[in-house]
Amino acid sequence: ELHFHALPGVDDGPASMEESLDLLRSAQADGTTQVVATAHVRPGYVTDPAELPGRVRELQAAAGRAGLAVAVRAGGELDHGLAGGLGQDELDLIAQGPSRARWLLVEVPFEDIPETFHEATAELRGRGFGVLLAHPERSAGAQAAGALERELAAGSRLQVNAQSLTGDHGPRARRVGLELIDRRMATVVSSDAHGPGRPPLLGAARRALGRHGLSPDAARALTVSGPLTLLARGMAPLPLPA
Repeated sequence: ELHFHALPGVDDGPASMEESLDLLRSAQADGTTQVVATAHVRPGYVTDPAELPGRVRELQAAAGRAGLAVAVRAGGELDHGLAGGLGQDELDLIAQGPSRARWLLVEVPFEDIPETFHEATAELRGRGFGVLLAHPERSAGAQAAGALERELAAGSRLQVNAQSLTGDHGPRARRVGLELIDRRMATVVSSDAHGPGRPPLLGAARRALGRHGLSPDAARALTVSGPLTLLARGMAPLPLPA
């Protein structure tokens, strides 16, 4: 799971350690072996990424005491408006992947995608990070003016929410999410789990993709092998134009 709000009391995810453990318990029951704890890194939630590794260690220790075998990695769901104000070391604390192929999960705005969003992702690539765009199917402006095509051409990749594919985010998000997958624009599917109302749903997403006509291998590539590949091999940013 590359997009999973696992940490207690830091954002709009679980409010307590027990709620966090319940989320991990559900993920483990769904077959997940590791999650990236992607707390919202934005004003009003987490603004100092340095606090996140310690919180992840606390959650991992609590999970071990509870008998859970899910590995938790430190990450973040980065707001584009905060990207330029963070130092290289701060960004690296929430990045994934090996050296020289590190990447960041960047939240796509739910409304229009402004020019400042493209400027922020370009800056991140210029600083050596690949970019994975979180839940673009939920953005009202994602399909306007070729915003996603522009990001893909620059080297970004797309992550679709499982809840969109199951219809829990509404018919529009489901339609756009499936279209992104049909057009092979999406690289991975993640739960974006937050709590009881937004649980881990990778298994349900695979079943939804099967009903849509995808083969089991294609569904697993989006929900299992694709995420594992991004964690192991990373995402080298495309070179900037001369």
